[in-house]
Amino acid sequence: MDKPQNIAILGIGLMGASLSLGLKKRGFAGRILGYARREETRTRALELGIADVVFADPAEAVREADIIVICVPIWTIAKLAEQIVPALKPGAVVTDVGSTKSELLKIMEPLFIASKACFVGSHPIAGSEKTGIEAGNPDLYEGRLTVVCPSDGTPDEARTAVSGLWKSTGSEVVEMSPVAHDAMLASTSHLPHMVAAALARSVADGDPAEKAAFCGTGFKDTTRVASGSADMWVDIIDTNRTALEAGLDRFHEELQGLIKILRGGNQGDIRQWLEDAAADRNQILKLNRFLKR
Repeated sequence: MDKPQNIAILGIGLMGASLSLGLKKRGFAGRILGYARREETRTRALELGIADVVFADPAEAVREADIIVICVPIWTIAKLAEQIVPALKPGAVVTDVGSTKSELLKIMEPLFIASKACFVGSHPIAGSEKTGIEAGNPDLYEGRLTVVCPSDGTPDEARTAVSGLWKSTGSEVVEMSPVAHDAMLASTSHLPHMVAAALARSVADGDPAEKAAFCGTGFKDTTRVASGSADMWVDIIDTNRTALEAGLDRFHEELQGLIKILRGGNQGDIRQWLEDAAADRNQILKLNRFLKR
């Protein structure tokens, strides 16, 4: 991208800190303007070199920014947008890192109607169960996919600016409509998180202390994402209920089919079910070039 002079990052947790560190590592020569609600986060951002200057007021953080990236839970994105729109300079482009897009766009579009700035939603498909500024990773977005979700009226220059931003972190970019994005991510991201959380709850049912020593790497690996931020995930679920419900219905059908196989007692059916699952997983991983590292 043609590097703008100033990029404002609102929210300096895992995603925001990683964005700044990734840009700096790859030669971004402009200024990073940070906003964090907590004083200790602002202090740490300066100590770690994540931001060049930090603000306690989001409106102050964006006044000189060319691109603004909001890196907070989805409903908080909307609240911050209300605060910053009056302070945006003409031509500024606002984007985000939220995992759902349709509901957010319904709120964001009216906010920008009278503004000379614009909003273009984006979603880098990268993350970690770790949270907070200390989890910042300059290579978090390297070799990952970022989805950019322009609306019908998005100016070409704004679309290019957002795509260029994520490409500058080492990410590959694809464009999708907000509706198509939400349906896809409900199946590939949101459903796995809900299943991991449900599995953790099921295993812990009863006396967790009694079971803990008997949980091996299978439990650890399959429930890893269940340790993610509840603040972030409650917003994801809340803003993608219909698509996620469809995914959970499909998963329920799979579980019911498995129960039927178990009750049937046919070892060959059990083997076939397991082999089909292994083949499905292996094919997805073989076809996914973003999970090679």
